[in-house]
Amino acid sequence: MLPRQSGSNSSDARRTSKSICSTHQPLYQALANRDDVYIATKYGSRETATGRDWSSAVMFEAVEGSLQRLQRDCLDVLQIHSPARAELESCDWADGMARLQDQGKIRHAAVAIREPEDGIWLIENDLVEVLQVTYNMFDTTVEDQLLPLAQEKGVGILARMPLARGVLSGKFEASKVIPEGNRAARDGERALRRLEHIKTLQHITDVYPGGIARLALHFSLSHPAVSCIIPGARSIEQLEQNVTAANGLGLSAALRASIDEIRATWN
Repeated sequence: MLPRQSGSNSSDARRTSKSICSTHQPLYQALANRDDVYIATKYGSRETATGRDWSSAVMFEAVEGSLQRLQRDCLDVLQIHSPARAELESCDWADGMARLQDQGKIRHAAVAIREPEDGIWLIENDLVEVLQVTYNMFDTTVEDQLLPLAQEKGVGILARMPLARGVLSGKFEASKVIPEGNRAARDGERALRRLEHIKTLQHITDVYPGGIARLALHFSLSHPAVSCIIPGARSIEQLEQNVTAANGLGLSAALRASIDEIRATWN
């Protein structure tokens, strides 16, 4: 994850298979109980004959596995991975989070939400300290109510997909087909429309240090409610570019206003 300030000291660890865990072991060892690295991880549901199980029992098992793999005594942020609103309202996850905090195994309770309304409900009911949301140039719905409320209540915001599944990375051309298997291809025609929209920013991106990718990262980092963004990286070069984007400033108000004028023409 990429914090607002310069550099990166946040890591997004996910519940993974044993084969993947073995390849990540050197990273886990490097992060073991370091005070200068913050770990935000997620747990998912368990499929049962009656549906998805989000219970505290599943949570406890996931946390114990994460602590063992990461060789840490405590996880900084524990997130529930994209539950439906009905699932949030019906299971005992909040009690489980509180119990883990009392035991010193997690510091902050969090949810990776599907819809802004879910986040508003969680904040209003004082159930979370951190939320993970989708936030980028194309998807700013959370700006309307959720981000101001989070800022008012002191709830941290982790912004996912700042590069819109790679569409804002600068590696795709509007006139070409997105390769099958690429995450951006999941959005089909919408991704192609978005590539056309990016062309309207060219007079800005041509002169902006780091181009469209850096501009997009700064866009998501600029809102005062956002604590960290979560850009993907498939190479050391991409990781270094992401880290460099954490300039502590984001976009100027004037540049954001210019971008918003252009965004208003998108449909």
